[in-house]
Amino acid sequence: MTRVFRLMGLTAVAGLLIPALTALAQNPAADAQNKLLARRAAEADCYRKLAEAVYGVQINSSTYVRDFITESDEIRAGVDAFVKGVRLGQPRYYEDGVCEVDAEVTVAQLVTKLKEVHAAHYKGNTVTTVDFEQIQQTLKKDVIRVTGAGAPRPELPPDLPQGVADIITPLPAGYAPSAMSVPGIWKTVSPQARLMAMQAARRDAQRKLLERIQGLRLTSTTLVRDFITESDEISTRAEGIVIGATETNRYLHSDELIAEVTMEIPVERVLTKIQELHSQHYRGNTVTTTDITNIKKTLQRDVFEATGCGVPGPEFVKQAVAAGYQMPDWVVQQISADGEATDPEIDTAQGKLRARRAAELDALRKLAEQIQGLQISSSTLVRDFVTQYDEISTQVNAVIAGATFSPPIYAEGTARVKATIAAADLWSVLNQQMQIARRQG
Repeated sequence: MTRVFRLMGLTAVAGLLIPALTALAQNPAADAQNKLLARRAAEADCYRKLAEAVYGVQINSSTYVRDFITESDEIRAGVDAFVKGVRLGQPRYYEDGVCEVDAEVTVAQLVTKLKEVHAAHYKGNTVTTVDFEQIQQTLKKDVIRVTGAGAPRPELPPDLPQGVADIITPLPAGYAPSAMSVPGIWKTVSPQARLMAMQAARRDAQRKLLERIQGLRLTSTTLVRDFITESDEISTRAEGIVIGATETNRYLHSDELIAEVTMEIPVERVLTKIQELHSQHYRGNTVTTTDITNIKKTLQRDVFEATGCGVPGPEFVKQAVAAGYQMPDWVVQQISADGEATDPEIDTAQGKLRARRAAELDALRKLAEQIQGLQISSSTLVRDFVTQYDEISTQVNAVIAGATFSPPIYAEGTARVKATIAAADLWSVLNQQMQIARRQG
């Protein structure tokens, strides 16, 4: 989840272009094949961004759509079906081989669908029908717009809405992938830089996998993350769940020193580990073995999957900038902000839960303020760019909403958490939009 809505604007931003693309363009058959591949990647990117934007919508003071869909796979399937049903615009092709596709959905349509799914499948008590009616006031916009971009590459980004892979442009008949070279920007740095970026991406993917697992709902009021915080011993051992996750894809961006690694872990292994932790260490009475068993019945997937991003050290970014590639120095950082909150009943389990959620919202608000002040160029801040191109605000907000949180610390009647995002996630979204603006302007 993620968180999913993962945001991630990373997978089909500006894929690895075939080295002989210019020559191939003179071959009608090869040119047509490349256009199909680019369109397919752009459509997948568009649906993924739309899903991330929808998941990042805030329902009430403590819940986002990404939290709501963890109630059950039926709810997730209903929201994904809504995203899949959005019609895409006509593709636009550029001389560099990139294809772009637009999509938009009205907030009113989203609210109607969420109400429908809520009435049919929701079993919790955190979200009410009235909450959905407040979404439009919270968003302060009538339409959610996204632009997907892709270049000729056959693989699709992970965590697409259910069914999307079946409706996007299919691979061309007889497709055989051509050999890909190391992108030019990576030739400005040593192989050590690539290894460093890949390793950072693996760690980021593991972190996102763990966050996704922690978002699983055990009961109507308890997520896996709540169960994990029962004790430090459970929390420490839970981190081992993602050790041994399988690496399924690697990708180097062609216009920025960002590497991607996609990893997956079988659902069965995750649930077995949670049951083990429950039987060996759990001392509460909120979560039962039956609750964990029921997850197996509701989950409609075999693996958890996440894509992480990584960058090499600052010295390598400086080398790339010196070679003419534009990247801000903050792209190598983890951006974080601390949040804190309290509750009149913080000494109780429910009071701690409310305080933690309020602290998370406080951290996200501070994170957004910090991000808005980041410098893109000598004369432009993120806030200026988002204001100039309003359609990107939804994507940036989705990146922020997909932040991961540290375990809460309770002290002196206050809950404290840290929200963190990889700056590379944010830069990838901004960089793509800047490329779109340059091509269209």
